[in-house]
Amino acid sequence: MPYRHAHWFLLAIFPLAALAFWPGYLATIASAPLQMHAHGVTATLWLMLLVAQSWSIHSGRNPLHRMLGAASLVLFPLFLAGGSMIFLGMAERYFEGASPFYTLFAPRLALIDLVSVAAFAGFYYEALRLRRKTQLHARYMLATVLFLLPPILGRLMPILPPLAIHGPGDFWKLGIGFQLANAVTAAIAFGLAFASGRHGRPFFLAGGVTLLAALLFEFLGPLAAWKAFFVHFAAVPALPFAFAAGLIGAGIGYAGWIAGRRPAMPGALAA
Repeated sequence: MPYRHAHWFLLAIFPLAALAFWPGYLATIASAPLQMHAHGVTATLWLMLLVAQSWSIHSGRNPLHRMLGAASLVLFPLFLAGGSMIFLGMAERYFEGASPFYTLFAPRLALIDLVSVAAFAGFYYEALRLRRKTQLHARYMLATVLFLLPPILGRLMPILPPLAIHGPGDFWKLGIGFQLANAVTAAIAFGLAFASGRHGRPFFLAGGVTLLAALLFEFLGPLAAWKAFFVHFAAVPALPFAFAAGLIGAGIGYAGWIAGRRPAMPGALAA
């Protein structure tokens, strides 16, 4: 199994995420809306799952690793449901004009979320389908964490003096920060791809998806037509939408699991 020490690198993401989401979520967690809790909890559990999977397989605890893989079939639909609620929540706050941040960036960040969640789903399907091909299975699973990096790194970019935020008048700098986060994430993905040699396809795809999201953020997100379409999601009921996303997630998991089943032995049906 590749990446023997991957769980240590994954653990390092937790303090970065806590620092990134402290002002907008953790510091006001008691009054935060349901959609933030749903997304925050499921994303945290997914990262914990990847840590536990990496540690279990490299410490010889194969039954635990398989049990965690089965648990992902439950967690993945919940993750999609939580992500769908965040999408609707951004549309609501954009419609309400909750703050200059949402007015400037909600439609643009929503595009990154759409692309990232779709890619996340595709990578999870491939990880399940290829679960008997160790090199690709591990890389597809680990690559899912790359889609969690841009929101974290983007919120950390204001620690750089040129991008420091001193008030709403500086919010435009966040756009530069989010694009720097996309660039850093893509660089990490392509670096891992080149280091992986012939097994690098998952990371190449993750880098390409990140660059696509950056292009949509820059060129489609500011368009009036997209903003006019995006605002309609503010009126979509959150719970039915999340339930539908969860059902789609369950279907993706089931399809990947079936596609990755061990082929029947010749003559098994005749027997």
